[in-house]
Amino acid sequence: MSENIKNPLIKKDRDFAHDIAKAIGILLVMQVHIFDYPKWYLIVMAITGVWLMPFFFTLSGYYYQPGKRTPWQSIKRRTLQLVKPYFIYSIVIWIITTAYNLITSSMTLKECAKQYLAFLLSRHSTEDVQTMGAVTKGIPFTTVVGTFWFIVIMFFADVLFFLIADWTLASMKRFFSVTSGLVFLSFFLNLLVDSMGKGLPLNIQNVPMATALILIGAMFGKHKVLPKDFTSKKWMVVNSLVTLALIMLIQFKFGGAGTFAAGIFMYYGALDVFPCVLYGIMAPFMVICLSRLLEKIPLLNKALIWIGFRSLPILLVHIVISTFIGRLTGLEPRALGQYGVKIGESAINFALTLAVIVVYRIVWEFILKKIYKNKLSA
Repeated sequence: MSENIKNPLIKKDRDFAHDIAKAIGILLVMQVHIFDYPKWYLIVMAITGVWLMPFFFTLSGYYYQPGKRTPWQSIKRRTLQLVKPYFIYSIVIWIITTAYNLITSSMTLKECAKQYLAFLLSRHSTEDVQTMGAVTKGIPFTTVVGTFWFIVIMFFADVLFFLIADWTLASMKRFFSVTSGLVFLSFFLNLLVDSMGKGLPLNIQNVPMATALILIGAMFGKHKVLPKDFTSKKWMVVNSLVTLALIMLIQFKFGGAGTFAAGIFMYYGALDVFPCVLYGIMAPFMVICLSRLLEKIPLLNKALIWIGFRSLPILLVHIVISTFIGRLTGLEPRALGQYGVKIGESAINFALTLAVIVVYRIVWEFILKKIYKNKLSA
């Protein structure tokens, strides 16, 4: 498995606030998938959920350095970082869930294989799972890999980004023209999706928008928009609260606007493209400011840096772990579109899931270090 096991704390020039920001993001992703807020769903999503995916796209472009690598070198590197884990993790999770379903339910191997095929085609919705008869017969595979759509869109967006980044970032005129064009391309592709009633293969309709957000992040990085000495502690708090208030205002005025989940827009169709891009611009200021405050807190800062540095594997495994914890303890996480789990039970599931992830990563990285050390000494 392609894993980077270097300790980020040994890099003196690393901006740890960005690792903390990724930790905040991935922990919020976990709570969105595990917790149940039927009474306060809109408020909670406005505070913790609606801006998450565009935030990750924007942040991913921040450290891009024009000219450091050729587009093909960058694409090859990104393929190892995203595509290899995508297939390895999905195959391992499919084997585990298939074994469980064959033992504990009436599902057949053919039905389990159909679920993996649906996953490869990015058909992750509850409707698809129900069509395969999986909801009442076992653990739906397309549910426990429900976050993998993000990797698909991120990879194709990165490929497009690497092909055009250096040219686009060379001038502000090009930057505004290209990013605007990409946003409107996603808008028109989503209009097509709205008319058809289903997404395009691999949710390709949202790749241009994601590329635009990565370009925005790269432009932020080029001009040092969020440096270590960005602002004072007082203004960090003010920036975070004002940005959050603006996001909540949009949500209260247009409930669900810009909600981007399972690779598709959930409420206003093609029009969701525009608030989603707006969140991608606003959210980094809010989260980075908060991260710089948390960076000053001993122990908590190191814990968050550790989590942030491992945000990708946490993204890939947290749903399957929380699902199995739910099956074993009776503390089932919330299924898409289903409610009724008590917040206390959700909190226990969340804590157990995070604990299992920490143990898994510590053991796995220990094994990788041993293997690497043995190869060097051979």
